[in-house]
Amino acid sequence: MVDIWQPAEPTTEWSSELQDKVRDFGYSSHANYNSMSLLRTTELYDGQSPSLSSSRTTNQTTFQSDSNRKYKEAVRQLPSRACIDLLVHTFFSDFNWQYDLLDEESFREQLVSWREISYSDLQAGFERLPLGTLVFPALLFQVLAHALLFHPPDDGMIGSLITMADMSFVDLGREYSDTGADLLALLGKKDITIAMVQAGLLRASFLKSSGKVIESWHALGAAIRDAQEIGLHTGRNVPDQSTVEPNCEKKGVSVVGHKVWVVLHIWDAHMAVVLGRPIATDIQIDRFAHTIENEEKRRELFSHWQTETNPPRPFDVILAGYHVAYRYFKDIHQIEHNGANSQDYPIVEHINASIKRNLELFPSWCRLENPDTKFDRFPACQWLPVAREGLSSLIHFVILALHRPFIFSVASSRTEALKAGISILRAQERLFELTEPRHCKVFNPVYASFDAIVLITALCLVFPIEDHEQLRECIDVVEKGIQRLGIIGQSNSMAMSAHSIVCNLYHRLRCRLGLFETAEDAPVWIAPNNNAGLSHDAPSQLSFDAVIPPRPIHDLFFDHISIAQIPSTNTPETLPLDPLTMNVTDRYNFDGDFSDASFWSLLNELNH
Repeated sequence: MVDIWQPAEPTTEWSSELQDKVRDFGYSSHANYNSMSLLRTTELYDGQSPSLSSSRTTNQTTFQSDSNRKYKEAVRQLPSRACIDLLVHTFFSDFNWQYDLLDEESFREQLVSWREISYSDLQAGFERLPLGTLVFPALLFQVLAHALLFHPPDDGMIGSLITMADMSFVDLGREYSDTGADLLALLGKKDITIAMVQAGLLRASFLKSSGKVIESWHALGAAIRDAQEIGLHTGRNVPDQSTVEPNCEKKGVSVVGHKVWVVLHIWDAHMAVVLGRPIATDIQIDRFAHTIENEEKRRELFSHWQTETNPPRPFDVILAGYHVAYRYFKDIHQIEHNGANSQDYPIVEHINASIKRNLELFPSWCRLENPDTKFDRFPACQWLPVAREGLSSLIHFVILALHRPFIFSVASSRTEALKAGISILRAQERLFELTEPRHCKVFNPVYASFDAIVLITALCLVFPIEDHEQLRECIDVVEKGIQRLGIIGQSNSMAMSAHSIVCNLYHRLRCRLGLFETAEDAPVWIAPNNNAGLSHDAPSQLSFDAVIPPRPIHDLFFDHISIAQIPSTNTPETLPLDPLTMNVTDRYNFDGDFSDASFWSLLNELNH
């Protein structure tokens, strides 16, 4: 006999007139103990078990004629088939491996399905289109937008899409991404699919690369809520009519939802630490993995990263980074929230030691030092050398973020943060050599280099480094990092803003160390002897005990850190500050919404 109070199994299909009415109240269909669950249990107990397919395979939402018109106008902005094919190829060859969000074969199958939609079907309205087909253009626009950030700029066919003077691929990509977001908003939240979540995350990524970091964080939050609405956080098998999923979906085992939720969580935790924002997600990776009942599929997805013999896949790199370092983002976030409390320092030491031990778990193909490059030559692993440097950069960022709250109060944290910053800039240097200039329009190289340069320069300014070899290395990586930001800044507004900040900081460091130019234009310095060579405004004469360490990306985008009274330039492409040509007497204050206790405020005091 069935116990009427026993919650219904979440995977049981049910539908009734009451279902949509109750869902309008906002109840989750994936919880077991709310009013909706009781109604579902009662309905199942009454013997009603109609399939969801009737309400899910076609979109039953009543759209107004205005919405139909807007939808048709939006999809008609898609470029020609030839242009789409070129850009889709660029997306999967140059970008998709970074987050492994889409399966190429399934995506192309859905693209074929979209192209089979007749003009009369589109004119007839949404009722004639399956939900997955209806959603696909929103995802396609985001794919095209990202591809335009990477596509060769001299491609004449894609260049024909540029219809106005001074318009760039980035501008066109921004329009495509906006259109995709408009389509998602038009479709609403009544019937969310995994493809909507994928499109939402790609939207957040594009906004981030466009310098709209606050908007990106909100877009990420919306994607997380969409994912939770369909239960991706539970690890349950979520039917999705979009079919933009790995082929294992056709074998009855869903893993795309697991991959998407892992990526969403890492993004969420990473942005929370970088920007000082709250964390909205949580994951216990082992428990989450075991929601895949098929043991073979579970191992294939969550344990493949440890193999030494089989070629790695992009998601393997993501999982490797998670198991070694990203898993500690939540702890680091809590430490920062506690305000660098000395009672938390044993946790810092424990995490630091754990990361170093975890690095020994890496398979040889992704070791940060002296990796085995046997798979790099495989055609399916052409992305691996770049991914390895990105992995190194992000793992060392975790270490830098771990010690950042204590850099002005604990000597060992200064040492670890300095080493991590140097490792980040070395990885970014190698990464820059492996990629082409067009690949630098995304946010990754800007974020990593800016964080590291600011932290290294801050530490060298505040705490004189007596080890001349280490000081030489700091100067070397900072100068090369500034040069890279200058190059990237020619086509990336974020890099240009960051470049001005680090130039001003480095100019102060040159004055601090007594750097001079030789006849060969190679910088040398006269190291201070017992502080005798320091200027009267040397930072060492001020107390940094109560100073808030810089959080560069947060300070740039949320506190609007900038340089006051920057000298003007004749062309917008010209970078206004060069620390090697600035007059030694030049003093530029930092502007922004930062507090009196901030690092930037204290540096401004040194000018007076």
